[in-house]
Amino acid sequence: MGDSQRFRLFASLISELYPDRSRRIADVAAGKGYLKAALYQQGYRRITCWDRRHKLAKGRPGQKYQLFNYRTAPREYNLVLGMHPDEATDQIIMYAVKHRVPFIVCPCCTKPTATEYTGRNDYSSWMQHLVSVAQDQRMSVRRILLPMAGRNIVLVGTPK
Repeated sequence: MGDSQRFRLFASLISELYPDRSRRIADVAAGKGYLKAALYQQGYRRITCWDRRHKLAKGRPGQKYQLFNYRTAPREYNLVLGMHPDEATDQIIMYAVKHRVPFIVCPCCTKPTATEYTGRNDYSSWMQHLVSVAQDQRMSVRRILLPMAGRNIVLVGTPK
């Protein structure tokens, strides 16, 4: 399964869970914009991609060339998401907590930047930490498996 197909699967899940196409979406650690393209095909038009990598983000419409930081990101988004967003995983969750908006994230690696994490450096412990952080801040969290190889657990959080 190629990258574009993985992003289409993720976009289909987003479309199923949040069918309102007028949502303002932050696609965090957006890379080459595959998820934005897949969401665009689903009818979403209000997507801002965040990525710090110059060759991938700078100069493109709807792109922010900077790291996503939940403390300083604008309050304009009502859905925040990331597909394998590395260091931005807990940033996504903390933005959702701070602004009481839903999040959808498919974590990949253990790289905290927004939360204190002293657990083991393994995927299972990291996932439990992310769920606990959200639940401790009055978010309901569920896990959904995407039908793809590799890191395929998606965390879906909604404010209680």
